[in-house]
Amino acid sequence: MAYQPIVIFAQNLAEAWVKALKELMEKGYERFIEAPDYRCKQKDAPTFIHIPNALAEPRLHERVPFPKEEAEEYARNVIYGIGDAKKENEFDYTYFGRFRCYPDCDVRAEWPNVVLPEEIEKTKERLCNGRCKVRVFDQVRLAIDTLRRDPTRRSVVLVSWIVARDSMKFGPKREKTSSPCIVLIQPQIAEGKLHLFVYMKTNDLFNAFPLNAYAMTELQRYMAIEIGVGVGSYTHFVSSMNLYEDVYELAEEVVRRSLKT
Repeated sequence: MAYQPIVIFAQNLAEAWVKALKELMEKGYERFIEAPDYRCKQKDAPTFIHIPNALAEPRLHERVPFPKEEAEEYARNVIYGIGDAKKENEFDYTYFGRFRCYPDCDVRAEWPNVVLPEEIEKTKERLCNGRCKVRVFDQVRLAIDTLRRDPTRRSVVLVSWIVARDSMKFGPKREKTSSPCIVLIQPQIAEGKLHLFVYMKTNDLFNAFPLNAYAMTELQRYMAIEIGVGVGSYTHFVSSMNLYEDVYELAEEVVRRSLKT
């Protein structure tokens, strides 16, 4: 099939999963992935999913490849952390680490808009002078506090990407490490409700999307309660939503059984 986007509107996440499986199996672009650590066939497509009520049940389809308890634990870990610093640090990244313990440099906040090489060097010397004051940001708390003060704010954005680290995957200092798939989260308040927009660079539709979307809607619930508003819509956009070849038959079976009921 030609490379083209898929758009899914559904009443709940379980319905969205089945619709996306069907669309990706029928219309997904077939490609062979040659990554340094694996090679395989897959179908993929830029995918947009919208749920008008983020918490509408069922959020987990009965045939997702994990128990509900695993999804609940995963969501807790995203919002509150694993609760064991040593275990948390064993991972290349966690979403709790990126969204609630995000490292940034205060010096960078003073950086002006300069693009000429000579001006960049002068600015580096003037501002940095070999120093970097690292500060750790709880972006979730910052978003909550900002939207409490100003519910109309449209510039509340939570990011996971650390350019100097995540753009160096498979570089000389990082041979086999991973970078976060959830890159950006943007909450918006409208009609007295918190709407959540999530952007992912890649997403394994069969195995990971149900977990990711469940956790993000739990984060949405948590933030809405903290702000003091209702829960609104959930929008999930992925540049490369994919299905790996080894789950094609499983995906077709889920779709076939779901359409019968």
